[in-house]
Amino acid sequence: MPTYTTALSRADLEQILALQQGNLPGAAPKQDEQGFVTLQYTVPLLESVCGPYRHVIAKDGGQVVGYTLVLLPEAKEYFPEIGNLFEAVDAWRAADARYFVMGQVCVADGYRGQGVFRGLYHKLREEMQAHFDFVATDVSRKNLRSMNAHAGVGFKEINQGSPWQVIVWDWK
Repeated sequence: MPTYTTALSRADLEQILALQQGNLPGAAPKQDEQGFVTLQYTVPLLESVCGPYRHVIAKDGGQVVGYTLVLLPEAKEYFPEIGNLFEAVDAWRAADARYFVMGQVCVADGYRGQGVFRGLYHKLREEMQAHFDFVATDVSRKNLRSMNAHAGVGFKEINQGSPWQVIVWDWK
């Protein structure tokens, strides 16, 4: 069973990228059923988008088998394609609410359906709840596995009518 921790080393970040590459659109068969990721990171981006905080990973032995990426609002300039996510969250939230965006979540094939997704998010909340009021993300409505998994953790939808479902997990 995996253990949950924060990404502390360059090797952790490189393993995150390797897992990401295998889950980009077109990288594997049956992705519409299994889930997929869309944003592409680099090690320097992974180091900077989280500010003083750390990404949460699941490791089995020494291998990263899942991750959640912390993306602070001030890092949104790196990903203009998700500007609508920030706009929806900023319109929904209270002016003084502190939040970050789930820059990406991914679980390796072979570890799906075993509670790793939920374990990652619970470790993320444990690490971040003292600093933030909620986490937000968006999920393609075509990515049914991810939509259902996020709902199971406690995320709630805050927008309607878009191909991307903007959801938040309120920790207050």
